[in-house]
Amino acid sequence: MISSQDWWNVIRNYGQSIYPTQIIVMIIGIVAVIYLVFGSKSKSNVLMKAYLGLCNLWIGIGFFIVLGKGFPSPLKQIQGLLFVVIGILFIIDIFTKKSNLAFSKFKSKKYLNLGFLLVVFCYPLVGVLLGRSINELIFPGTLPCATAALSLVLLTNSIKKVNLLLYILLLIWAIPFPVLIQIPKFHVYEDSIMFLIGVYALLVLVVSTIRSRRTVECL
Repeated sequence: MISSQDWWNVIRNYGQSIYPTQIIVMIIGIVAVIYLVFGSKSKSNVLMKAYLGLCNLWIGIGFFIVLGKGFPSPLKQIQGLLFVVIGILFIIDIFTKKSNLAFSKFKSKKYLNLGFLLVVFCYPLVGVLLGRSINELIFPGTLPCATAALSLVLLTNSIKKVNLLLYILLLIWAIPFPVLIQIPKFHVYEDSIMFLIGVYALLVLVVSTIRSRRTVECL
């Protein structure tokens, strides 16, 4: 396990090497979410899945394997593979349509998820408040934790139609890592956002599973 200083050195070097791509990618994500809310449901689903697929593929290959030179092996290859698989599953889902990213018809859930999305896109703002430099800011789309949080919120939109493997892989990243590693060891306090969303996504999955079983029993 690398030290906190070494971890942040990797983030700074990565941020500097891709600047200002991280800002552009996040803006594209915001536009895609707006289109998901107000645009064509079928087209916006394709756009959002393509965006999340490419972002996760980039994180797996570009961030962990190519540019994450300070991360220890084989951990970075394993983590990179996780995000590559997640990215591939999102791309495949464009054609298989196992997941529906459209917002719920229930206003309470819709507004709750919109609130979570707003919080996710505040990832870099939290970094600014913590006094981090531009290259240390965590942006959704080009860094793993913020992108995992974004992916989970969108998947909870329609939990009854979701790729369960994709959902679980994201939960594996979202729940244990922040409280066991990211926050206590590397002081990435921004990842409290991902942990909160991970817990929410897990509760949504549990409640949905219980309701489905009750429905089956009633039949």
